Amino acid sequence: MGDYELLKEIGQGSLGKVFVAEHRFLKRPFVLKVLPDALSQDRGFVQRLEKEVAALAKIEHPHIVKIHNVSYFEGTYFLVTDCIVDSYGETTTLAQYLSSKDRPMNEAEILTVARQIAQALDAAHPVAHQGLKLNNILVGKGEEGMHVYLSDFGLTQAMGPRFILNRTYAAIAAILERQEEMKSGGDSIFRFHNTFLQNFAFLAPEQKRLCEKSSCEGKEDVYAFGVLIYFLLMGRTPEGVFELPSEQLPDLKYFWDSFILSCLKEDPAKRPASLLAALEEMEAKGSKGKEEALLKPILKPSEIIRPAYEEDPAAIFQKDLEVTSYSPQKKEPKAIDPLLTEMNVVPGGSYVRGSERGARDEMPQHQISVSSFAIDIHPVTNEQFVRFLESMGGEKDGNNNDIICLRDARIKRSGGRLSIESGYAKHPVVGVSWYGALAYAKWVGKRLPTEAEWEIAAYGGRAGSQYPSGEALERSHANFFNSDTTPVMSYPFNGYGLFDMAGNVYEWCQDWYSYQYYDLSLQEPENPKGPLQGVYRVLRGGC
Repeated sequence: MGDYELLKEIGQGSLGKVFVAEHRFLKRPFVLKVLPDALSQDRGFVQRLEKEVAALAKIEHPHIVKIHNVSYFEGTYFLVTDCIVDSYGETTTLAQYLSSKDRPMNEAEILTVARQIAQALDAAHPVAHQGLKLNNILVGKGEEGMHVYLSDFGLTQAMGPRFILNRTYAAIAAILERQEEMKSGGDSIFRFHNTFLQNFAFLAPEQKRLCEKSSCEGKEDVYAFGVLIYFLLMGRTPEGVFELPSEQLPDLKYFWDSFILSCLKEDPAKRPASLLAALEEMEAKGSKGKEEALLKPILKPSEIIRPAYEEDPAAIFQKDLEVTSYSPQKKEPKAIDPLLTEMNVVPGGSYVRGSERGARDEMPQHQISVSSFAIDIHPVTNEQFVRFLESMGGEKDGNNNDIICLRDARIKRSGGRLSIESGYAKHPVVGVSWYGALAYAKWVGKRLPTEAEWEIAAYGGRAGSQYPSGEALERSHANFFNSDTTPVMSYPFNGYGLFDMAGNVYEWCQDWYSYQYYDLSLQEPENPKGPLQGVYRVLRGGC
């Protein structure tokens, strides 16, 4: 075929048949990917392919198969790439390598392969592969351990998803017709031996929805990378509500669950920007990352202290009563179960507290350390708090402190019964005193956060930013400068999955308030608890 002598056919790729060939003059082996007639006769496709290959030929990386050019011979176009062979002199894909092994790859081997592929994908950015799969990863000869190469880089983009999916559907139909033949065969058929089935298994959601064009180029490769890592660990692709690696392989050194889940986010913008950086972060955390991810909220036993009723406070002054004293009808306290809010865990560590751009009581900005803690994902709602009031039997706590001012709240008492104004069940409760917040927290087996914990949770991992949403707060981020509340979870959550950390309502903290406390907080950076005494308690958030 032109300047090349075909030696043998080694497979069927997305572009067509694949051959190993030797150059007549250079006497070097190359791989030829021969375009089918339908593509060779499509002048628009050939021109697009030539343009793409011209850009791809400039990519030089130790883990990317070098693409040389597009050639033409007797009406047929073919792509010329380097020939990658293993230690036996054979061209071996990762799929073939896995099927030939008598054991699954161990964690160290998987990490080696993952690191090499991540390096290749990051180095080629912004050029995207868009067709990452087992048969596009070649196993070559390496001095130390496995050495893998990415092939067909950028060719999926040149062909377009419609062409690839059309071939995928045709291949699936052909395989279904041969299903009975496959069942009766003695040899086991490796699940991903067929290139076209791999195409569909490794496609990102936005690639499967042909009507959509992703604004996040390259994030398709991140999704396919997550599928690849899951397959190497579990031996199957993630489908539906899939089992996480830590559930089946508890002895893994690294916590792969969070890494895989971040890669498989449906929204491309939420996937990692750099695969290598995400891998290095997982390696740096090691077993600590697993421990942090497995942290669960611990609820205390429910505690409720109702005010004691004294039948006759003046009885100590009256010995002989001529009139029978009034005895109100005794009511048994209601046993009402709370509606618990889901909690998210904020990992312990070192954080920045305060602001150099805020009010005087927010200065100076300083470093603190806190232990991991769990916090509700949204403020307490009216429907949750009204159950607490019914359980208490009134609006007073055990020390006769006011729990709530019903005049300011959306909860009303009429004829001895509590009710919520129509449409406000899912709104955050308002008019609650600090004593009411404390009593409610004990009732549900929780506690109020310290001011330091609240501030760290509000940042959502954005150290030093002005707002939970970043440096700006828009109307689409929170409910503020508004005369009314909005239902909880109406606005986007922050980096820790928490809602309404800015806007909607103020939120009580455990600490006493002091105007100059942040100056003193520098002296107690370990789990600061606030001033020992004060006049007011801390309110944060706000509208």
